[in-house]
Amino acid sequence: MNSQAIHCIMTRRSIRSLKPDPIPEKDIEQLLKCLEAAPSAGNLQPWLFFVVTDPVVKEQLCRLSFDQQVVMQAPVVIAVCALPEESAREYGDVGRNLFAIQDTAAATQNLLLAAHALGYGAVWIGVVKQQQVAACLGLTEGIVPVALVPVGQANETPKPMERKGWETVTRRI
Repeated sequence: MNSQAIHCIMTRRSIRSLKPDPIPEKDIEQLLKCLEAAPSAGNLQPWLFFVVTDPVVKEQLCRLSFDQQVVMQAPVVIAVCALPEESAREYGDVGRNLFAIQDTAAATQNLLLAAHALGYGAVWIGVVKQQQVAACLGLTEGIVPVALVPVGQANETPKPMERKGWETVTRRI
């Protein structure tokens, strides 16, 4: 395993305990560039990213995320949002209901890997309470929050999670 990318993929962990130490602006910008570099259907880039540092907003997001304290601990929480209608203009319902979500999922994975590569911890929190999170962030109609990603210095070193094994979940045709 000599590839840096493969090493990053294989060693990334979901970090649910973060230190409050600030993240330099240059690192935040690098994370945002990596978000934007994700693939998207038709290169439509149907997304918006919100960098949340306000403690009051983070506290509200924590409550809306089933009280996951990592949201409060993180110096930065990045909200990854989809713009389904941008995909729908090109691809109709499949763009609205699938491609916009796939595109933001790819961006979120880029963010997790970039955070790990830069030495930060992060965790993907799926947005269940979309309307409440949208209101908390002051989003206008048509902007759909998909993921919250708290980022900061790790305060834990989790062991690898057990996997089913690629041989178990793979079929050759």
